[in-house]
Amino acid sequence: MSAPTTLATGAEPAYPSAVRDRAFRRKVLDTLGAYIRIDLVEERMFPASTILRYVAVVFPVLLYYFQSSFFAFSDQQFMLILIGAAVTAGLQDALTGLTQRLQFAQERGTLETYLVEPVPWALIPVAMNIWRSITGAVLACVMVGTGCLLGAPIEAASIPAALLVLFLGIAACNAVGTFAASFLILFKRGEPVIMLYSLAAGVLGGTLFAVSVLPGWIRWASYLVPHYYVISAERQLLMADPPADAMSPLVATGILVAFCVVAFAVGLAVFDRSLRLARRFGILSI
Repeated sequence: MSAPTTLATGAEPAYPSAVRDRAFRRKVLDTLGAYIRIDLVEERMFPASTILRYVAVVFPVLLYYFQSSFFAFSDQQFMLILIGAAVTAGLQDALTGLTQRLQFAQERGTLETYLVEPVPWALIPVAMNIWRSITGAVLACVMVGTGCLLGAPIEAASIPAALLVLFLGIAACNAVGTFAASFLILFKRGEPVIMLYSLAAGVLGGTLFAVSVLPGWIRWASYLVPHYYVISAERQLLMADPPADAMSPLVATGILVAFCVVAFAVGLAVFDRSLRLARRFGILSI
């Protein structure tokens, strides 16, 4: 990513004409590519950490497998738990990636360097978290694949549709992450937002059980959590005998698309506003 060469009169940096006059579409693609290259460099710098991330997700699958054997669960019950755990792991990676990246940038003092680039600030959350979103999907696939190697039955014909639903869920978690990032920019801590949402999603999303077992007074809150739609649709798609209350994948997809549009529009606007407030209050040195 290029840095400004000179400073014009005032607060705005001056860029070479080749950068300043670049088409918006080209700026977007260059920004996304630049952040992916940064993440790839960091992955290569710490290969052991990268490998252990993928190895670590195998152990929960083994735990659920041996628990299922001990309690004499059916293959379909094992699949119900496996799908919920895999989806939650993939979405959690996307949910926390942005705040971790921003906090790391704050600690290294490079956040302001990102912000002076000639791209809209609203693009930054999407660009900074795109690689973690991809790896989150890979982690979910590794968990499901491990379960299949252990004998879990899966509806292979529905895998493309299941991947589409998973990426919509990851996009929804990116949208939620922008609110936590806004909190982080202003207060230097984004954990409370992420922690509260993760706790709610763990219960209301039906990770390890069908949502129908929840009492009626709290069950309605499941409809406010994207995890519920993703997990429910994935079970409907990948299980031969899904839970009776599993939501139609088509309905879940429509709701996730609507959630992404609304949440991204509001979240990116809030993120942009938080950056401008941080700049005004002197939190950011730009």
